[in-house]
Amino acid sequence: MNRFSSENYETSAHNEELDFIFQDSEDFNEAVYGSRDITRDLRTYFRLFRKKFHSAIRNNTQKNFTNIIYLTLDCPPYTPTFGRGDSPLEYIEEMRRQYPDKDIRVLIPVYNLNEENTRARKKLCAGSFELERTSIGFEFFLQNRMNEAVLYRFPKNNEHVQVYGIYSPSFSFCKDIQEISRLQHLAPFIKAARICIRKLGSEKFKPDIVHSENIPFYLGGEFEAKLPYQAKVFQIIKDFTQIDFIKTEAFWAAINLVDRAGMRKICRDNTVKKCVAALFNLHNTKRFYQMKDCLSFIYMNYYKFRKFIDKGEDIDENIIFNRLNKRILQLFPQMANEDDFYFNPMTYSLKRTDFWAVPSKTYYKEIFENPPLSGKMFKQILKTRDKSTYISFGTVISPEKLYYDFDLNNFREMRKKNKSSLLRELSIDKIKTNFTDPALFKSPEVKIVGNLDTFYESPLFFANPGNEVFANGVDILFNTILKLFELHKNIQVIICVKDGLKNKFIQSWLNFLGGNKYLNGRWVFIDGEINAGKFFAGSDMILLPRRANTNDTEHFIAMHYGCVPIAARSGILNDTISDIFDDITNGCGFKTKTTLLCEEDSNEVFLAPVLKAMNIYQNNPASWNLLIKNCMNYDSSWKFKILEKYNRIYDELV
Repeated sequence: MNRFSSENYETSAHNEELDFIFQDSEDFNEAVYGSRDITRDLRTYFRLFRKKFHSAIRNNTQKNFTNIIYLTLDCPPYTPTFGRGDSPLEYIEEMRRQYPDKDIRVLIPVYNLNEENTRARKKLCAGSFELERTSIGFEFFLQNRMNEAVLYRFPKNNEHVQVYGIYSPSFSFCKDIQEISRLQHLAPFIKAARICIRKLGSEKFKPDIVHSENIPFYLGGEFEAKLPYQAKVFQIIKDFTQIDFIKTEAFWAAINLVDRAGMRKICRDNTVKKCVAALFNLHNTKRFYQMKDCLSFIYMNYYKFRKFIDKGEDIDENIIFNRLNKRILQLFPQMANEDDFYFNPMTYSLKRTDFWAVPSKTYYKEIFENPPLSGKMFKQILKTRDKSTYISFGTVISPEKLYYDFDLNNFREMRKKNKSSLLRELSIDKIKTNFTDPALFKSPEVKIVGNLDTFYESPLFFANPGNEVFANGVDILFNTILKLFELHKNIQVIICVKDGLKNKFIQSWLNFLGGNKYLNGRWVFIDGEINAGKFFAGSDMILLPRRANTNDTEHFIAMHYGCVPIAARSGILNDTISDIFDDITNGCGFKTKTTLLCEEDSNEVFLAPVLKAMNIYQNNPASWNLLIKNCMNYDSSWKFKILEKYNRIYDELV
């Protein structure tokens, strides 16, 4: 829709909300943001009172408030974050300040539940949040069995946002929130969520809009009816390539997604029966069996049986699974439509949703121009282009306790002191004796490999990617570091990857670095969760060689503490980081010339801005101080133009 394609909004609609409060002579930007927080809060409360007053007198004629349910897997502090670095609570709080006619509540999965407490009030193992059980409880059929689910209510938080949690044994036994994003757990969560959304009327909250954050709301929609009321679905998609399935898994998709009628069709088919019996008998001596028992056995052990052989060799299990997949596609021909229609979980949701968006202007443009960035969904993306746009996001950066606090006036001196303190904490003496400052980490379960030398001045690089090697460019990161060492560059590096030591690729690189005694004292690897503030405040640069459209807020936090980003020209990184060679006045970092998903050598592409950054750091201190200053001045908040785009989409949907 063209009306959503521009960031230069006319503010007449918003002015109608403000005209009762502000004088015509007052500057609009000053009115929106306000230099004094107390004044801004008073204005916000006044607007909220006005909205409620109008709602009361118009109660019989029209509905003034829009109810929105924010469906997500990730809502810190209720679920440990694995995606974005910010929380939807921050967005909702800011949205309410500007648009108090939007009542937004959050719906998340309850996982890792402590079953020792069998009362209605239970606690999450991961925290101290007491859950209040609501009257909403129900059963639903999925994965060849009946499942139970209950809706819980979390206590009100500081932002006064109501958070609901769905508990069901079909997905709540997961030990990590990341596991719920897998198809076999995601399918029952989405099914339960859809029923809960329909039943929220008993909580006096009937959603007008479902804001589905990076999870497919219409997963399994081929076998389900639409919602029974006129709720609209706003689908956010972070990265199309991250949800592609490598192998065709029709059988796996079917037993996760079909309804009762579909399951009966599977269980009555003779070809499926023979294949299931053959697979069951490969791993059991029992010859007499029931179809339901066999399917349950296969489901619980699916990935132990299904073994993909890269060299083209086939084993008995793979032959059987291939026959099963072929038969399922014959039973449900719609599953084979439009290039693996069912094997990218977001495909059907993209077709059925009322509006969708990606969180990056750059990425939105690229998915239409560069099919590989669209994954297998390029045709569907083109078909639904008229109901799509891009959005942006902000973050509220909570101040962290540093070794030495600093601001724009004293950062030259204090950042150096923070750097010295950080190097001292990661020195060989501190690491060997386990006296490293525990305030650097979020938990004591941290493993440290390598160490840093405190005796010479050098640029300190920092990197904190996820353990997804390709998406986060971990291979490019290590190649860049190795190349800098080969060029005899005087550098030190801190690399943090949670669960990184479990990754064979990362472990092989660490073995290589550890085997070179000339690199002792120049690198350190941390496996665990960190308190990032002290690392950013003491590091000179952060390396962000992301291939995927990762829309986390790490670079915002880094810039807040004066840590200069070196990033790939992709997605949100390209949107929000200004290269100093593109903008000599306001530049706040360095970017590659192209995206890393190009025909050129990605290692060489990323190395170029790293060398530029080192040159300025070592030879032009005035320009480097300007970079730090621009980073610290960067406004990463939920600005009005960001929120206005969300508001216009919500209003258009309703």
